[in-house]
Amino acid sequence: MQFHLTQDQQLIQASALDWLARHHDFRARAASVHRDGGAPEVWSAWAELGWLAMGLPEEHGGIEADPLTVGVLQQVMGRHLTVAPYQACVLQAARLIALAGTPAQQAQWLPAMVSGQERLALAHTEPGEHWPWASRSTTARRDGEGWRLSGHKTGVEGAVGAALWLVSAQDGEHTGVWLLPPGASGVSIDAYDTTDGARAADLRLDGVWLPDSARLGHGGATQAALHQAALHQVLAEGWLARCWWATGALQAALEQTTQYTRQRRQFGQALADFQVVQHRLAEMAVQATEAQAACELAAMRLPQEPAKAPWLVAMARAKVVRAARDVAAQAVQLHGAMGVCEELPIAATFRALLAFAQRDGEAAEQAARLGAWSLDSGAHLHSATLGA
Repeated sequence: MQFHLTQDQQLIQASALDWLARHHDFRARAASVHRDGGAPEVWSAWAELGWLAMGLPEEHGGIEADPLTVGVLQQVMGRHLTVAPYQACVLQAARLIALAGTPAQQAQWLPAMVSGQERLALAHTEPGEHWPWASRSTTARRDGEGWRLSGHKTGVEGAVGAALWLVSAQDGEHTGVWLLPPGASGVSIDAYDTTDGARAADLRLDGVWLPDSARLGHGGATQAALHQAALHQVLAEGWLARCWWATGALQAALEQTTQYTRQRRQFGQALADFQVVQHRLAEMAVQATEAQAACELAAMRLPQEPAKAPWLVAMARAKVVRAARDVAAQAVQLHGAMGVCEELPIAATFRALLAFAQRDGEAAEQAARLGAWSLDSGAHLHSATLGA
C-alpha cells in the first residue's frame, strides 16, 4: 500500500514537531505532569496554533479534519508524551457537542473551547467495562421537567478544572448524554494521578437532577438514536486517536533505545554492535511500523465504513497494544538499570505505553471480541484487499 501525507498534513506534522521540540521537551514536560489540565501555558499555546479547533465546525472557529489528519497530530504528541487532556476535551467532548448538540449548545461551548477559555470532559467509562459501545450502568430517569442521573464514572480525563462534564447515561434502550456542571448537587469527585503523569477522576452521581435543557441535543426516540450514533462515532475516533498517540511513543522508545545502545559500551564495543541487540532493535522497529500501518488503515476506512467503526478501531488497538507492551519491555531491558531511572525519558515512555495498554481492555480481549464478530457477521469470508 502506497501511503503519502497530503501537503496540509505535512504542514501540521512539521509545525507540531517544531513547537513540541522547542517548548515541550522532556525537561519542559515536567511542568505539565500531574497537574489538572496540564500546564496552562501549553493549553493556551495549542489554542493559538489551532490544535483545539481540530475536527470542529468552521462556523464556530473550528478546523475540519479527518481521522488521518487528527492522527498525524496525535502521533507527534505521543512522541513528546503530552499529558494535557487533549483527546478527552477536544476530540471527544467538544466533538460530541459539534455532532449532536443543539445550535444553542454549540454556540455556548465550542467558541470558548476553541479559544482555550474553557475545557470540557467526557465521562463515559464505568467500573469493569472495557467496551465503550455497550449499554451504560449509569441511568437517567424522568423527574418532572428534568432528569435524575445516578451512577459511577471512572477514569475521567480532564475532569478537574473542566467547566462542564458530558455524562453518558442509559435512557431506556438508548445511551444519551447530559451536560453536567461540576458544582451540581449530588455529585462527588475523587481525583488522582495516573501512571503516565496525567490526572483523572472518578465521579459518583447520586440522584443528580438536571433540567431538560441539559440533555445534549433534542429529545425524541429518533433523535435519541442519532445522538447515540454520534456518541459511538466519537468513542471510535477517540480510541483511534489514542492508538495514534501510542505509535508516537513507540517511535520515541525505539529512537531512545537505539541511541542508548550505540553509546553504551560493554566488552570494548557498543551494545548496538552485538547481534542479539540488533535483532531486538529490528523487532522493535517492525512492531512500531506495523502499529502505525494498523492506525493508517483504520483512519482511511473509518469515514467510508462508519457502521464498522467499533471493529475497525478494535483491530488497530489489538495490534498497537501488543506492540506497546513488547516494545516497552524491550526498551527497558536494553537500557538495563537506567531504564527505570527518572533522569532518562525511557522511564516515562515505558509508563505511558503500559498505561495505554491497560486502558480500555487488553489486546486479547479485543481480539476475542473481533473473532466473535467476524464469525457472526461473516466478515472472515471477505478480505479488505483481496475481496471475497
